[in-house]
Amino acid sequence: MNKWFTRMQRTVCTLLLFTLIAAAMLGGGAGAHAASLSQTTVYYDSDGVLYKVSGDGSGTTEVLLDFEGDGLAAAGSYLYYTRSESSTTLLRVPNDGSSDSAETYATDVLSYFTDNGFIYYMDSKGTIYRANSNSEVSAATKIADKADTDFPLLAVTKGRVYYNGLVNGNPWIVSKASNGSGAVQRIAAGAVESRYFMNAAKNELQLMVNTDPYEQFYSTNAILMYKVNYNTGKGTAVNPKAKLDVNAVYAGGWGNNLYVYNKGIKLDSNKDYNYSTGKAFALTTSGKTLQIHSKSIREVSPLGTDKVVVVDADKKAYAKTIAGNKVSKSANLNLNSVSFVTAQLTNGTSTLAYLSGTNGLYSVSTALKVTKLAGEEWATFQLHDDVPGMFYINANDLYRLYHVQANGTGKKVLSDVFLDDILLVVPQ
Repeated sequence: MNKWFTRMQRTVCTLLLFTLIAAAMLGGGAGAHAASLSQTTVYYDSDGVLYKVSGDGSGTTEVLLDFEGDGLAAAGSYLYYTRSESSTTLLRVPNDGSSDSAETYATDVLSYFTDNGFIYYMDSKGTIYRANSNSEVSAATKIADKADTDFPLLAVTKGRVYYNGLVNGNPWIVSKASNGSGAVQRIAAGAVESRYFMNAAKNELQLMVNTDPYEQFYSTNAILMYKVNYNTGKGTAVNPKAKLDVNAVYAGGWGNNLYVYNKGIKLDSNKDYNYSTGKAFALTTSGKTLQIHSKSIREVSPLGTDKVVVVDADKKAYAKTIAGNKVSKSANLNLNSVSFVTAQLTNGTSTLAYLSGTNGLYSVSTALKVTKLAGEEWATFQLHDDVPGMFYINANDLYRLYHVQANGTGKKVLSDVFLDDILLVVPQ
């Protein structure tokens, strides 16, 4: 097996997931709180113009007339982004439309992250900086060094920065106080290869660590799950004597205090995952293993406190209730041609799952009520934790921006112009 190709495939498939919830899941400054639509800002791109609008449709503003960017992130009074996914130049622009052009904030940037009014970024020398997002870059302070630039992970949650560091020349996942104080806390030998493999659970940070990240040609048993204390940054291995297969893990995803992986999955002739092989199992944070589904799963999302929603090899959706380290109930959601599922959290609990596919957009409640939100006219969608409902592009109405509540009511158009993409949803 060529694990390199499967790793790249996982990155592509989860790009939407990062856009939807990465910042919300890992943002750890103040406690999460519900935001009304009037307290929410949506940023979108229309023919090279960056706009923002309130979630209730009021206050449309042209933020930047000549916009081309990737990885838009908000902090303080600014938006940060790069020109493209491969660019290492970090740009920023005021979010109120007061500037005619973006300014270069930093160069040689491998990774960046915004949290609680601060911007964090890592350069190619392995140095990590932090600055108040409203200050000049000259005010940035070094908070860490010796980051592993081969695996440039950078994430901040609950007052600590997490990154892959170098210890005696070898990769380690480590943490440090986000203001740079104190010592580096080593968590595990190896690397967390993307934020997809981090899960900010209510009481702990959960990580899937590749203990042999430089292996690129074979899928070996090299993945350990770690539980990390939010206060100290110290980690404990869940499965120290039973490492999981790399491809099995990289083809899976997080549920409620468990990670679903596809045991026995193979690659096809194009070096993509062949979901017709393998079966879905889960490793819980208590170290228990259980079978989730009789087939491999393409996507997984938590729901409530005891359920996961999965999309299997046949692109059919199911809800699995977990009790006593086993699946106590499996419910067919009667949805076909499903390609993606994600959770929406309210006060830290997954209260809804949203599914998308060729037939439409759907919400699933904790009572497993399925509601159709849009039909084939949807083009793309965005949501954010603690913000009610979802935003989507309606291809049947000149590709304008819409919002709909999770119960299917209150459908409203929010833009006069067509959208190329919904870039960011930010609660205030």
